[in-house]
Amino acid sequence: MTSILLVQLKRLGDLILTTPALTALRREFPSARMTVLIDHPSRDLAPALPNVDEVLVYERRRSLPLWLLLLRKEFDLCLDFTGTDRSALICFLSKASRRVTLRSVARHRHRAWVYTELVDASVRQSHTVDLYLRLAGLRQPEPKPPAELVLSPATLTSAQKVKRELGVSGDFLVVHPGTTRPEKYWVAERWAELIRYLGDRLRLPVIITGGTDREELKHIEAIKELVDSDYPVHNLAGKLNFLLAAALIRDAALFVGVDTAAAHVAAVFNRPQVVLFGPTNPYHWHPLHPRSQVVRAGFGPEYQPQNPRETGAPMTELSTSTVIDAIESVLDDIQPRDDQNDR
Repeated sequence: MTSILLVQLKRLGDLILTTPALTALRREFPSARMTVLIDHPSRDLAPALPNVDEVLVYERRRSLPLWLLLLRKEFDLCLDFTGTDRSALICFLSKASRRVTLRSVARHRHRAWVYTELVDASVRQSHTVDLYLRLAGLRQPEPKPPAELVLSPATLTSAQKVKRELGVSGDFLVVHPGTTRPEKYWVAERWAELIRYLGDRLRLPVIITGGTDREELKHIEAIKELVDSDYPVHNLAGKLNFLLAAALIRDAALFVGVDTAAAHVAAVFNRPQVVLFGPTNPYHWHPLHPRSQVVRAGFGPEYQPQNPRETGAPMTELSTSTVIDAIESVLDDIQPRDDQNDR
């Protein structure tokens, strides 16, 4: 095996959860040239992908150069992690002798002819990490590779600079309330109540992270305005690129946020974390490390994601007390500060 193409055109979170498959494939084929093809919105993550020799970026409005490049290249193996008509065409153009995807993808008759191998794995019954490992042909790799991101020294240095500019010299918390999907928004008043609780409980500054979506920024600003004006809350939403935000999350004493790519970053770095879910079923997306806890609208603080068919509830049904109880369950190794240097 000399060259492998992995097609992952889904969102940032999916790309992060593909990294265990990248590690497993590198173990299996240590000398192969590994190329990952990602969608344009995920391009900021490209420098942090592990075990990759080349990253290609699909741009919808400027796709011709990519199609021409694929026609010039040849691969031995192509793995389709996306399962769309576009990714099927990419696999066909890869000219790989082995073209692999899930059997469920090939149920669409106009796609089935593209692939030479179909993997039997249940999307509904699998955590996304396990599903992608199965697609890579690795049923039970031992030890199972964790999700991984490699942050450059320059990114880590930039994160330290950001903290200095904020006056944050010690431990801090990261709160990530936003997403591009409004149905995942928690109530602004409850976020503000939670942030005040964290301040009283841990006496640590809070850094709010988020994307550039206009509605997301409005939601976060509403939260910030509800927190007391003298409280040490730094709103960096929309001001950082994804990897710089990831570097801050990497150093956080605690991460609390909704189900989004930032929560997967916290899981990559094994940060103590609480992730808020509503309509989305956590069964497929929950953090896999022991310092994490998920809460779901309509359920109590002891909730465990064990039912892939479970129906969700609106985020308005998630109480502040439920989130606080979950936070308490992951706070064992976080001690309140006796000084106020970070304020």
